[in-house]
Amino acid sequence: MTYIQYIATLIIATSTLAAQQDKSTLELHISANVVDQIEVITIADIDAGIVLPGEEEKIISPITDAGAGVLRLEGQANSSIQVSYSQQVTMTNLLTNTPLLMNYMLSGNAENNQSSSLLFTTNPANVTLNADGVFYLWVGCRFSLTGLVPGQYDGDFIVEVDYN
Repeated sequence: MTYIQYIATLIIATSTLAAQQDKSTLELHISANVVDQIEVITIADIDAGIVLPGEEEKIISPITDAGAGVLRLEGQANSSIQVSYSQQVTMTNLLTNTPLLMNYMLSGNAENNQSSSLLFTTNPANVTLNADGVFYLWVGCRFSLTGLVPGQYDGDFIVEVDYN
């Protein structure tokens, strides 16, 4: 259900051109710093729990709700990375094609401590991997229950991570 795109960075350094009297000589120096890809590991999917009749909206907080999804990012220690994500996704009921609009929220922390994670207020957001090369993301959501048709819904929530 989750589609995650990994992006690696290749840095190409300088090139020089040297000329002599009658002939031209080209000196080209290329160096590359290949950075490991950022691995994204799903620890837990979002669990909306039980939806009771009469509820108008379901909110799963990425900071306080045990039903929040959890992702672990792994890469180069102490690296700055950029995280962008789908803020709004239309899910579709697999049997009836009824749409369900999901609004996603993310929080993050360099330590595995959801309650002290910080809510992302920008998208994309810049974060720093800890000394072990790890960063945690909690995924929450909000959706309306009004007119919701029971069934299984499917859609793509996308998280992209990039080294800065």
